[in-house]
Amino acid sequence: MRKLAFAGAAACAIAISAQIAAAQTGTCSINSTAASPAPCVVTSTHSFTIPSLLTLNMSGFTGAGTAMSLNAPTQMSDYGATGSVTMATTGPTYTVSANRNYKVQISAAAASFTGPYAKPAGDLSWSNAAAGTFTALSTTATDMTSGGPTTGSAVVGVFYKTAYNIATDVPGSYTLDVKFTLVAP
Repeated sequence: MRKLAFAGAAACAIAISAQIAAAQTGTCSINSTAASPAPCVVTSTHSFTIPSLLTLNMSGFTGAGTAMSLNAPTQMSDYGATGSVTMATTGPTYTVSANRNYKVQISAAAASFTGPYAKPAGDLSWSNAAAGTFTALSTTATDMTSGGPTTGSAVVGVFYKTAYNIATDVPGSYTLDVKFTLVAP
């Protein structure tokens, strides 16, 4: 009984395989006694899909992995007479490889640093040039750069300025995750 069931299943599998093979082949036949018979053509549609290929390569972080240490006041004279100071930090660099248009965006993962005081994320500003215009960081993604298809964009630098205030910034360690997002618009 088992041998009969196995033989039936095998015959069914062979029949299905034959149907699939027939569906995947083209046949062209000429059967004519004419000196120049009409041609026989099998048309095959060829296709492919090119995916969106984008890569954001970042380097130059000051800590382990993608950690970044921001410069902070180390002595009272850093604050000056007003009790506030803005400290510059050279951040990471990046390049983009893409087969389509792209944008690189920056944003804060939270509205404030974690630490002994909820220091606003906007106290950290960024620019693509050390002497450029700086923009306060927020949780809303902001375009840093954009471009078109390239095997490797020019190197883009990220520069930071952090605002410190002696009256509000409580001593201690602070962290804030900064997101760099590659977007295919």
